[in-house]
Order: sequence, then structure tokens, then C-alpha cells
Amino acid sequence: MDEVSAVADGLGKWRDAALGAVFQAQDATVRVFVDVREAGTGAAGKAAGRFTAGLDGLAGRGAAEREQAAAGMLGRAARAKAAFDAAVMAVATSELADRVVDAQLERVLRPLVRTILDDVLALLAEEPERIQPLVRGQRDTMVDELVGRIRNGAAAGDTAVDRVTTRVLRRGGDPVPVPPADPR
Repeated sequence: MDEVSAVADGLGKWRDAALGAVFQAQDATVRVFVDVREAGTGAAGKAAGRFTAGLDGLAGRGAAEREQAAAGMLGRAARAKAAFDAAVMAVATSELADRVVDAQLERVLRPLVRTILDDVLALLAEEPERIQPLVRGQRDTMVDELVGRIRNGAAAGDTAVDRVTTRVLRRGGDPVPVPPADPR
């Protein structure tokens, strides 16, 4: 054990002893004086031994009292945190908070969006070549998606017609499944 931790442990023991002394000071003092008075001067060494043992007992009791107090504080802190969280949640989900937020969004966000949208539209009017590839790409994607849906629908229709034809003509065998359309 290094010197610093030894000193810290020693100071912690004395702190705990002082705390325990608060709870047992009267009993220890009375016990020492009664022993000294009854036995005379020879009992002083014996009393010192008892005092040292009493000091260790006081330190133990002080440590126990400190831990109990800390546990009580932790419990109070947990209850206070839970109460605070509940209060914050109640405020955050209240109708009044919703109205305040909506009013602020209306006051700040709507003018901001209008300004930004006006700037974007002005930029597009000045430089239409920036948006044209995007529009063409969207158009091509939409056409490809529409053609793919038509192909899938036609394939499903072909399969349905084959089933009906097989049933009506009472031919054997299952219809050959149509391969899925190529989704470009």
C-alpha cells in the first residue's frame, strides 16, 4: 500500500471514528471515568486499552452510520430524479407546450421556409440546367416503373388465362410459369 492511500485510509478511519463518537461519546466517557475512579492509577493502562478498542468500535459504528446516511441520500436522490423526470414529461406532453411550440414554429419556420423556397426558385429560374438532369432522371425512373408494372400485370394475366384455358379444355398438366419481368 502506498503512503497516500495509507494516509487516506487513516484519515477515513478517524473521520468514521469521529462520526461514531457522536453516537457513543457519552457512554464511552462514562465508562472510562468509572474505570479510573474504581481502580485507581493502575487502571489507567487498562482504560487506555479499552479506549483503543472503543475507538475501533466507534470507527465501525461511524462507518455504518455514514453508509446508512449515504444509502438514504441515494434513495432520496432517486426519488427526486423520478419526480423531476415525471414533471418534465408532464410539461413536455402538455397541451400548453404543444401550443407554444406550434406558435413558435409558425412564427419562425414558415417565414424561413418561404425565404428559402423563394431563393431556390430564383436560382432554378436563373440556372435551369441544374435541375434538368434531375427531372429527366425522375421521368426515366417513372417510365421504367410503369412499364415494369404493366409487364407484371400482363404476366399475371397470362398465367390466369392459361389456368382458365386448362380447366375449360380439361387438359392435363400445370401451366408453365411466366418468368418475372425485368425491372430495369
